[in-house]
Amino acid sequence: MKKSKKQIFIVDFIKSINKFDYYKQIANKKISENIKYFFKLVILYSIILAVCTVININNGIKEFKNLIDEEITSLNYSSGILSINNDENKTLFNKYVIIDTSKENLEELENKAQIVIGKEYCTVKLDNNILKIKYNDYFYADINKEDIINILSNLSIKFYIIMSVIVLIWIFILMTISTITDVLVIATIGYIISKIINKQFTFTNIFNIAIHAITLSVLLGGIYYIINSLTGFYMKYFSIMYTSIAIIYMMTSILLITSDNNENNNIQDD
Repeated sequence: MKKSKKQIFIVDFIKSINKFDYYKQIANKKISENIKYFFKLVILYSIILAVCTVININNGIKEFKNLIDEEITSLNYSSGILSINNDENKTLFNKYVIIDTSKENLEELENKAQIVIGKEYCTVKLDNNILKIKYNDYFYADINKEDIINILSNLSIKFYIIMSVIVLIWIFILMTISTITDVLVIATIGYIISKIINKQFTFTNIFNIAIHAITLSVLLGGIYYIINSLTGFYMKYFSIMYTSIAIIYMMTSILLITSDNNENNNIQDD
């Protein structure tokens, strides 16, 4: 049974990309069947993004380890107090990170970089919000530069498995919310236009079509994130292209179904 279900999903996936005639069948399916397809699509997308994210995290850990090894001459943490490079001010990653452990108050620095590391706490800038993380709330044991390098060099498989599961669950939740929002937006646009050219469509018909219309966008999104993880390639307007492709699939399907219905009506009239 499991093998059969996988084959059905693959067939639906391929037909949703290369057979516009298939959308007439999709439109009249039960919404529950298309919701199942939606979740399978989101799971596939989430797995790809989770793998890419874990790869990026692993690369980030390696870069962080090299940074500590090359840029940090001394690091000591004890009883909630951090000292780096004898408390000198240091800027890293093109002003992305500022380190100044001579300061107990970071207000004058917190808007000058995304991450500011101070004596008793660090700040992380998220859009217009500043998140403050006090070391004493999270770290209790004394630690030095060598300890950090040893920890980063000896991360276990168990660590990566736990991290992968957490990342996958988190991404699945985010992608479910994001993708269903995209589907609703695309379906709303399609429904408005369908009412202008063919009043026979219901919102359920259009919603079913919208679920499958994002298939190619999801495939291209997965390929894009894989390339981005491996090469660092970045496409500024990818999100616009993602939505545009889905809308094109939606509109093409509506026009083809309308055309087929009109032809059938003309044949019956004759």
